[in-house]
Amino acid sequence: MVTKQEERTFLVKAEGNFEDHPYFTVGNQRRGEGVIQYTNTIRTRDGQELRQTWTVRAVQGLGLPGTLDQDVYVALLQLVDRQGDVPEDGWIGFSLYELVELLRRTHGGRDYRQVKESLERLSGTSVQSKNAFYRKSTKSYLDDTFHLLDRVQHSESTDGSGRRGEKTWVKLSDYFVESYKANYLKGLDADFYWSLNSSVAKRLYRFVDKKRNQQRRWEVDLFSLRDRIPLSPYKYPSKIKEKLAPAHEELCCKGFLERVTYRKTPGGSHLVCYEIQEGFSKRRPPLQLDPSPEVQIAVERLKAEGVRLDVALELVGKHGPERCIRYSEAVAFQKNIRNRAGWLRWAIEQAPELDMPAPASLATFTKEQEPPPDELARDAEAEAVSPPAADAHAAKVWEPLVAVLSEEVRSPSVNVWFESMVPTAFKDATLVLEAPNNFALEYIETRFGDLLRKVLKAQVGPDAELLVQAPGSARSVDYARSN
Repeated sequence: MVTKQEERTFLVKAEGNFEDHPYFTVGNQRRGEGVIQYTNTIRTRDGQELRQTWTVRAVQGLGLPGTLDQDVYVALLQLVDRQGDVPEDGWIGFSLYELVELLRRTHGGRDYRQVKESLERLSGTSVQSKNAFYRKSTKSYLDDTFHLLDRVQHSESTDGSGRRGEKTWVKLSDYFVESYKANYLKGLDADFYWSLNSSVAKRLYRFVDKKRNQQRRWEVDLFSLRDRIPLSPYKYPSKIKEKLAPAHEELCCKGFLERVTYRKTPGGSHLVCYEIQEGFSKRRPPLQLDPSPEVQIAVERLKAEGVRLDVALELVGKHGPERCIRYSEAVAFQKNIRNRAGWLRWAIEQAPELDMPAPASLATFTKEQEPPPDELARDAEAEAVSPPAADAHAAKVWEPLVAVLSEEVRSPSVNVWFESMVPTAFKDATLVLEAPNNFALEYIETRFGDLLRKVLKAQVGPDAELLVQAPGSARSVDYARSN
């Protein structure tokens, strides 16, 4: 459980290329032309120069993405985060009501029309990359033309009571999904983003926070910054500074920037230096979890269902390992789920009633649902399973085995799994271990079965066998006999 209660801001994962390169015309007065082009030259590791070109072209009749579209994009990132991760096929579903709520807009017809138009604009706008879109999976730059969203679909349905509902589906482009899956991401503080009023300040926060790479100080060429936001193509540094001043002031007042300074190099370049407030990086302290076997098992169980590690830690810390394990087991009983990780996160947060029995060892109750004390006592007496007792002879075999396993695997979390196993018997060259629950049994079976058998035979002899079982269950695995 959480050992230190602190207010935590909401970080979402933002794809790195779209934080880096210009896409939204939040400060550009020439968006009617329908094209943004950014060029840059970088030096590769072997010392050669690589010219990059990033061209954004508007869909006819809708114009380039602008202020609202930047907000819609961040809201989509929040929806992806709520659903646990980007599905393999790139499709994410949501209601327009949910999207408008994230945008902090009213639920009028005009707002819904504008949001729908924004999604169409994001779908129609094309990006042409020449050595500009970085693919972390291949450690190379992309030469291709693609979209942020490949498709947008709206559908209406009617439930059993006759109420009509609308569902929106968007398909993120394959390149975006690939980059997201490859973890080419940065944390974006959504709470701070939505606190900003200026669209230029929002864009500047996204860009500077990406480029500073967790450092408190970062410099950039003033004209390069102009093109990366992008602003209109002002020719004079004084004009660029004038247009940036309101955004700088807001970012200082809201706690992101400590100060902004300018300097001119001997070569004539104009640089802007950003210093980040020391307290900003502490707005979301790392989650401190009690390193108990129950917590580790719950985190691993969520990860096995496709939940990202940071999301799994958040869920276990906030809702406890019992609830997380219960809904992890429940997901297999649910029908027509396209995104197991997304459903799992929703279920843990909302705690819906499910048509399946909760395991006795994992059952949790809210105050409203809690049975009378005498009922609890009867159930506990009837269903209690006494903890296993370690056998001294078996422990002498198991303890050196654990030491070798820890050296073989070399992962801090692995010791939690090994330490949770109780050696209950060693007879006729067979070591019997008891796992704390069925999930731990499954995990040990699939992840460490072959290694356990190999090390046990090396330590004890070629005739050694291993039997792992869960408490109160007839299920077990005999590694030696199953191989």
